[in-house]
Amino acid sequence: AEDDFWKIFSFIGESKRLKNAYRAAGLQLGQEFTDMSGNVVRLTDDLIEEQAADIIRNNIPNYAYVGNAVKGLRKLPVGNFVSFPAEIIRTSTNIVRRGLDEIFTTMKNDKGETVRPLFKIGMQRLLGMGVTTAAVPYATVEIAKALHNVTQDELNAMRRYVADWSKNSTLVPLRDKDNKLKYIDFSHANAY
Repeated sequence: AEDDFWKIFSFIGESKRLKNAYRAAGLQLGQEFTDMSGNVVRLTDDLIEEQAADIIRNNIPNYAYVGNAVKGLRKLPVGNFVSFPAEIIRTSTNIVRRGLDEIFTTMKNDKGETVRPLFKIGMQRLLGMGVTTAAVPYATVEIAKALHNVTQDELNAMRRYVADWSKNSTLVPLRDKDNKLKYIDFSHANAY
């Protein structure tokens, strides 16, 4: 139910963003234009809802979209949690692709001007992805280092002793009450 809630909430938000972007660019309901796929379409509420549904379908994990290979791996004793990583890879690619398409798509408004109505949305989408994948992990490590008085040399030394599956992960350093160095493997906490 939680997944459904966030999909519905995101659908409402994406619909509103699209409608506002088209309106701000001078595209009116009923007007024909060429969409991102190169198809001539008429701007309607149904079209906006279909575009928003496409964004939700392709940018939020949905386990119905995993391939047969992943479904086969789920049946093995060691592969029962492969759908989520597969969906993170699929949706990450789709988020970047959609953001780039939104940035570079041009349309003609009712005055005949060439406009990029989805440019701002695309920039926000790519910025959000960049912050999630690069800035948040880096900031989390740096804040933890400062809070727990951990040097980069200590972090590098700790990396030599962590489990093999964490060697290349983003490690968030901590100190316990006895001042012993510990860590959280942030790469397993942050899906992206």
